[in-house]
Amino acid sequence: MLSTMPTADTASILLDTRKIRELREAAGMTQAAAAARAGLPGPQVWSDIENGRRPNITIETLDRIARALGVKAAELLK
Repeated sequence: MLSTMPTADTASILLDTRKIRELREAAGMTQAAAAARAGLPGPQVWSDIENGRRPNITIETLDRIARALGVKAAELLK
């Protein structure tokens, strides 16, 4: 018997890491300052996200980054 339960979408949503870096630099923020503004644990987390080493972030983290940069979350997606 086939399940009628909907399946989860496994497609990834890609971050525009280049745009994240450009917006941060345009705001004159260091990675440490941006991480603090976003409420992230430290600058290494921001660096990992910005450099594509942390491709799977939560929606909450995406929203925090967007607010820190003064944009809507959708603007940070490819």
